[in-house]
Formats: sequence, structure tokens, C-alpha cells
Amino acid sequence: MKKILTVVFLCILFLILDNTLMPLLKINGAYPSLIFTFALCYSVVSSPKDAVIIGVFTGALQDLYFFNGFGINMLSNMLMCVVATNIGKNIFIEKSFLPIVSSFLLSILKGIIVFCTFFLVKQYTNMGVIFYQAIYNLIVSIFMYKFTYKLSQKEYMKTEWKF
Repeated sequence: MKKILTVVFLCILFLILDNTLMPLLKINGAYPSLIFTFALCYSVVSSPKDAVIIGVFTGALQDLYFFNGFGINMLSNMLMCVVATNIGKNIFIEKSFLPIVSSFLLSILKGIIVFCTFFLVKQYTNMGVIFYQAIYNLIVSIFMYKFTYKLSQKEYMKTEWKF
């Protein structure tokens, strides 16, 4: 229960920071997404079930402030978190290089998915922002992954095997 409350609290905190503080750091129309970066980093160190849940939950939180298309962030976050958890299964999660680089690549992929989805429904957006936001998310993920990895090593965050 403490694990769930911790993750929900962090997601809501990052959502608030995403919508209040991060727009002040805007460069070329792009700013980092703390909640998406946290979801990716958490997915790398967690199980596939947890990755799907956090992907859908963080996507739903992002969709609350995304007026043009409700559900796009839920779908794209869930897909990116599933990919991130598969990356986490195949690497040494103690090393932070690959999770950070994958955060960059998955941010680009999410941006392309959102752009293509909007294009299909004739909602035109600026594709140039995707690369800048991915670079921002790369920088944030350097610190976020270390925080998330340390958090995942706490006793109450570990999943116990039940037979």
C-alpha cells in the first residue's frame, strides 16, 4: 500500500510541477515532461504490470490538461512504458546510461505518435518541438533515473513473491 501511495503522490507532484514550473523553462516552445520521464524511469526498474498501470495513470493525468485529444497520452505513455520495461529486463538497471538514452529515444517516439495521431484527425501541431522536448527529457532523466532507481531499492517498493 505504501508503494502505491508513494507512486501516486510522486505522479501528482510531477503533474503539478509540469503544469506550473516547467512552462517557465520553455525553449523554442518545448519544456520537459517530468511525469512522463518519471513513468519511463519507473518502468525500467519495475514489472510489466506496473509499467502498464503507471503508463495509463500518467497518461490520464496528462490528458486532463490536453484539450485537443483525450486518450492520446494514455495510449502513447502506456506503449512507451511497456517498451521501457522490456528495455529494463534486458540490461543491468544499476547502470544508468541505457535507460537515459532510451528515455530520449522513447520521448521522440511518443512525440511522433502524438503528431501522427493528430495529423490523422486533422489537428495540426508543430513537429519541431519534439526534438527539443526529447533533449530536455534526456537532461531530466539523468537525475530522475538515479532518484527512481534509489526509490525502487527501498524495502517497501520491492515486490514480494507470493506462492
